[in-house]
Amino acid sequence: AESIAVDLEGVKLSREGRITIIQIFAEGSNIVWLVDVTTLGAQAFEHVDENGQSLQSVLESPDIMKAFYDVRCDSDALYNLYGLEMENVYDVQILEVAYRRSQNAKNVKYVMGLGKSVDTYLCMPWSWQRVKDAGRQLFAPELRGSYEVFEHRPLHPKFVKYCAQDVTILFDLLDVLQDRMSNVYYARGWDRRIRAASAARSNLAKGPIYRGSGNKGNRAIAPSF
Repeated sequence: AESIAVDLEGVKLSREGRITIIQIFAEGSNIVWLVDVTTLGAQAFEHVDENGQSLQSVLESPDIMKAFYDVRCDSDALYNLYGLEMENVYDVQILEVAYRRSQNAKNVKYVMGLGKSVDTYLCMPWSWQRVKDAGRQLFAPELRGSYEVFEHRPLHPKFVKYCAQDVTILFDLLDVLQDRMSNVYYARGWDRRIRAASAARSNLAKGPIYRGSGNKGNRAIAPSF
């Protein structure tokens, strides 16, 4: 696959926490892969298949585009916990900011969360929200859940559905936003700028001064690019 969508779950997902599950969805596929990092540890990234590929080599490959929605906590955890240096990252959250700016929207100061982006740009069936709510009830503290559910094995069936769902819509969201930008996407250099901003965002999150998990206010500010 030339493009994959990637999402991570974890307990305090950052260099200070733990990665529990990695969700991977190849463009054009109908299979979502859930990689159990809690059980496998570093082997999840290091195991080599019969073609000589590992999850690490895929994530670090400059030839495979990795679509994320807000790559920062993911990049922070992957690099600082397992030494992965991702290449060819495409952050769909930055694409969404670019779309609003391309429409001459004034004062695009803040990024949009995935849930709001889905509500704004995609027409999802009610079942999508039902799966989302059922998963959140398991882990959201405000709903009497616990993030420790991420590490319970076997995974709760509702949590399996929750994990698989978000990553499957990243390409839909990417396509809708690029289509809405139409000719200006390439003509005005948005593709190059989005990719550069995505790489910069991923690299910043790997750095020694990044503390994203405890700095939600600053993380909500839309980057300049």
